[in-house]
Amino acid sequence: MALRPTIQDVLAGLKAEGHVDAEVDARARTALEIRQKTLGASPWFVKALAGAGAWMSAAFLLSFFACVGLWKEEVALTGLGLVLAVAAVFLRRSTQGPFMEQLSLALCLAGVGSFLMGLGQLDQATLTLEFAGMVASLALLAVFPDLILYFLAAVGLCVSVGMMALEWVGGAGVDAWMLVCAAALAGLLLFEPQLRRGPLGARVGPIAFALACAVPGWLLFRSFENAQEGFHYVFRFESEFVPSAYLSLLLALIAGVTGWRVLRELGLEHEKRVWIPAVCALALLTVMTLNTPGVLVAALMLTLGFHRRSRVMLGLAVAFLLTFGAYYYYDLHITLLAKALALVGSGLVLLGVRQFFLRREAAVLAEAR
Repeated sequence: MALRPTIQDVLAGLKAEGHVDAEVDARARTALEIRQKTLGASPWFVKALAGAGAWMSAAFLLSFFACVGLWKEEVALTGLGLVLAVAAVFLRRSTQGPFMEQLSLALCLAGVGSFLMGLGQLDQATLTLEFAGMVASLALLAVFPDLILYFLAAVGLCVSVGMMALEWVGGAGVDAWMLVCAAALAGLLLFEPQLRRGPLGARVGPIAFALACAVPGWLLFRSFENAQEGFHYVFRFESEFVPSAYLSLLLALIAGVTGWRVLRELGLEHEKRVWIPAVCALALLTVMTLNTPGVLVAALMLTLGFHRRSRVMLGLAVAFLLTFGAYYYYDLHITLLAKALALVGSGLVLLGVRQFFLRREAAVLAEAR
C-alpha cells in the first residue's frame, strides 16, 4: 500500500473534480524539471563529500584549540564555546551550500558542547547546567535554520527539562514531563498543517520526531530499570517512578482523544462501525498492558504515522512496538506454556480483526458502486 499518493494521482483527482484543466500534466512536468535542475545542481555524492569535508575542517579547528591547551582552562573553554555557537549561527544564516551548512552545524554542536563542558568544569550546580542546556536548546530552535539541529535541539530540550524535573521531584517528575511530551507529540501531528503555516514552520517535523524518540526512550529506560529486580550492574536509579498502571491509563486517554480527532478529520466520528471497535480495542490493549505503557505510546505513534503518512514515524513506531512487545512478553509472570498460548491467542485475535476490516472494506466498496 502506497503511503503517499503520486503526483499523477493528485493531478488525476484534481482533473476529475474540475479544479484544473486537461493540460495541467505538461505544465506540472515542466515545473518539476525546473525544480529538479535548480535543487539538484550537484550530485548527491558531491554534496556528501562537501559535508564530510566540512566536518573534517571543524575537527581540525577544534584539535588546534585542544593542542594550545584551551580545554584545560574552564573560563576560556566556556567563552570559546559561546563564541563558536554564535559564529556558527551567523555563518549558517548568511551562507549557502552543503559545505557551509555542515561546517556551521559542526561548529555549532562543538560550541554548545564546549560551553556546557566549561560550565561543568567550573563546578556549577547541576541545576545551572540543566538550565543552560534548556536555554541553549530554545535559542538554537529559534535562530539556527537547520532541520538536523532542530531535531537535536528538541532532544536536548526534552533531556534538560527532564533532568530538572528529576532534580526537583524525582522519577515521578520525569514521568509527568514525558506525559506532557506525549500529548505534545499528538498535538503536533494532529494540527501539523496549521502549525506548518504558523511560526513553527519547518520545525514541526523535527520536533515531532524528537518527541517520538524521547518519550519511548524514557519508557524503555523505565522498563529496563524495572526488569533489573535489584541487580544494577552499571548504575542505580534510586528515584521512584509513577506506577506503570497510572501511566498506562493516562496514555490511553491521550490515545483515545487522538483517535477521536483523527476520526473527526476523516469524517467518521458518527460511524459506529468504526469508533466502537476502536474504543474496544484500545480498552483491551490498555488492560492487557497496564505494566508496559510503552506499548500504548508505540500504538499512538503508529496511528499518527498512518494518519500523516509518515514512513519515518511508522518505522519508529514499529521498532518501539517490537521492543516493548518483547518486554511485555518477558514481564509476564506465567509459565512458558501459558506464554505460548497467549501468543497464539493474540495471533488469532489479530487475524480476526484483519478479517473484520477486510469484510467491512468490501461492504463499503459495494455500497459505493
